Amino acid sequence: MNAFRRLTLLLLLLAAIRPAPAAPQARPLDQKIAALAAELAPGLIALRRDIHEHPELSLQETRTASLVADGFRALGLEVRTGIGGTGVLGILRGAKPGPIVAVRGDMDALPITELTNLPFASKARGVRDGREVGIMHACGHDIHTTMLLGAARVLARLKAELAGTVVFIAQPAEEHGEGAKRMFADDVFRDVKPEAIYAFHVEDTIPAGSLKYTPGWAAANVDGFRLSIRSEGCHGASPQDCVDPIAAGAQIVLGLQVMIARGLDVHDHTVITVGSFHAGTASNIIPQEAVLEATVRTYGEEHRARVKDKITRLIASVCQGAGAKYDLNYDYGTPALYNDPGLTADAVATARRILGNPASVIEAKPEMGGEDFSVFAQNIPSAMLYLGVVPKTGSTGTLHSPTFTADEDAIPLGVRLMCGFLTDYLSSRAKPAGR
Repeated sequence: MNAFRRLTLLLLLLAAIRPAPAAPQARPLDQKIAALAAELAPGLIALRRDIHEHPELSLQETRTASLVADGFRALGLEVRTGIGGTGVLGILRGAKPGPIVAVRGDMDALPITELTNLPFASKARGVRDGREVGIMHACGHDIHTTMLLGAARVLARLKAELAGTVVFIAQPAEEHGEGAKRMFADDVFRDVKPEAIYAFHVEDTIPAGSLKYTPGWAAANVDGFRLSIRSEGCHGASPQDCVDPIAAGAQIVLGLQVMIARGLDVHDHTVITVGSFHAGTASNIIPQEAVLEATVRTYGEEHRARVKDKITRLIASVCQGAGAKYDLNYDYGTPALYNDPGLTADAVATARRILGNPASVIEAKPEMGGEDFSVFAQNIPSAMLYLGVVPKTGSTGTLHSPTFTADEDAIPLGVRLMCGFLTDYLSSRAKPAGR
């Protein structure tokens, strides 16, 4: 073995045994935040259980909003209510001047009957789309609201050390995808516009003590369409006498998937799912109508518009070829969520310092689900991070399932992390004295 090869092998061996980089050193403020979060933990867990036991549907969050507003008032925050319906703002002004930063938590629950058998399980009932439904916090918004109040409780105790302003946002109707839009329609930041906004979402794939993040595009545009293909109808034994809307619809369903595979750049994430296809009442009748409903998921406004154009042209081409008349209603829903890369990177550095284990902070692939925090991100640099809540037993339902449960140890940890994000932002952008 020559000298060069020996040196190369030695360098490789040294690299293999090199210890992992140490986590950044904690700040004195981290210790104060951790102590306060631990002190407040029993009360926060009790608060979460109360919210969980009394869930409210989108735009009906009156009890939760009142609880949040009263909590902010008790801390001496400036409080604004009724924003976008039931939204609440709590404004904490630090003892020293500085930038404005915000954190958002959502309050609404889902029309799901809970099946967890927890002692604080929801037994609430409500009305959705004209029918009675069970109501459950199956997406963790009870935890989001609790952490919002927890961060406010901690930072209110540290007001003398804050250089700047923190805006706490309790948002309604995330599950409807309308809450953030409604708050902006009510000019939510008319005189206190943040320079950055953070949010958490609970994560059902990693345990408490872990955090996921996705810089850039993190959640998709939530669009969709309803297509009605019309025919005069005829006997099933004489298909030549009319247009078959089922055949045309089936061709469209297949054509959409071919379009994704062959008509779009493979680097442009796209999902088109026809989740509803209804037609006909008997096997020997070609019906007068076939109705298809689909969800369309993309990232970014340009790709969103391009996919819509391709879908509308495909439908027009198939229906024209079949000689069918049709009605197409195409809807733009919640926009895609874009996490500001710089803001996300700063939050990741903070999380690694607070958790003390860089391996607990995991970069994740973008999701095709929707999140209306995106409306904030369209207006102000934003970052949503994903907090692990899988119980230590590992037994939990997924988000939006009637058996979803969460490890409540994640609550004080989430408060510590969020306070870290907010205070790091304020301190890093505060102007030095005398300038």
